[in-house]
Amino acid sequence: MANLKLDLVNKIGNKKYYDEIELIRLAQEPNMNYNEKLDLMDNLLKNIAIVNIQIGLVNEVYFKEPEGGAQAPLPAGAQQVAPAAEAPKTKIQPGQSHGE
Repeated sequence: MANLKLDLVNKIGNKKYYDEIELIRLAQEPNMNYNEKLDLMDNLLKNIAIVNIQIGLVNEVYFKEPEGGAQAPLPAGAQQVAPAAEAPKTKIQPGQSHGE
């Protein structure tokens, strides 16, 4: 099964990469009308900004990872391993702010 989030981020990332390459190429182009160059670079920067927002939306809003360390359901018949027991806490003596 395809990983939809990964494929979407890769597609958006490819657009960003090619827009950045084109921006660099335009900046180094000596034989171009200056105003046309500025307009094209302005549009490319807008596209790059939009792509950055798209990547943020995919990662943080629409395909957000579950919080709290939630685990995927176990297959039938599998046993879950109990987490290691916490070390016993020392008793706080009078005058101490915390146990050691």
